[in-house]
Parts: sequence; structure tokens; C-alpha cells
Amino acid sequence: MPMNFTAAFTKGGNILPGMRSAFMDRHHELYRQKVKNRVLVFPACIGSTGAGGALVELMFAREAPAAMIIQRADSLLVAGAVIGDVWFGRGFPVIEYGSDDIYEKIHTGDHVEVDGTTGEIRIITGGKNSLP
Repeated sequence: MPMNFTAAFTKGGNILPGMRSAFMDRHHELYRQKVKNRVLVFPACIGSTGAGGALVELMFAREAPAAMIIQRADSLLVAGAVIGDVWFGRGFPVIEYGSDDIYEKIHTGDHVEVDGTTGEIRIITGGKNSLP
């Protein structure tokens, strides 16, 4: 399901202690799940131009995901990841993986490692293969 970062991370509930990284878009399957230190796998980012800003705020608060694997990477979201890395030194890998087979190989709860330099995606539990 596409992610709306603006809807997910700019709600009143996100200012509560321990809830900054909670996904607060009630229409999404990850509702109330925390994204801190997790690898997010999703097809695209939807919503407004505030997506990159919402991501920068997560990075500033040390509540950002460990990595993002996106089928169609949105330039505004990726810009947020780059800005957070430059401004705060808290970067993380953002990988564009255009094939649908990602959803056959990675499932919620799998342990996934992402190499931001090579783009390699390793599935440690659940899936059987590393992805190029």
C-alpha cells in the first residue's frame, strides 16, 4: 500500500512521548506501528510535498526508519532523506526496486538488511534469496 508520509507523521498523536515514529494514517495497514529502525518496503509515496519534510523531522528526532525500499521513488521523499543526512548526519539507504517480486520475497516481520552503497537487499529470515 502506498505511504502518505504527511498524513502518517504530522498528526497530533505524533507529538506524544514514544509516538513520534508511529504511523498515524488510520487508512494504512501500518496504523500505529512504529517505523523507527525498520526497513520500510512500499510501492510509492503519495500525499503532499511535505513528505520530505516529515522524513527530515523523523531523522532529526532520531526516529527514522533504518532503510526504505520503494518501487517508484518520489524525488521529494528522497530529497528529505538526503537533507536529513547532510544536515544531521543521520542518513539511511533509500533503494528504488522497480519489480513487483519484492512483495513475494519480503513480508512484514522479516529481518532485512540493505546496503546503501551496492543496493543489495538481504533477507535474513522469511525470504530465501538476496535481491540485486
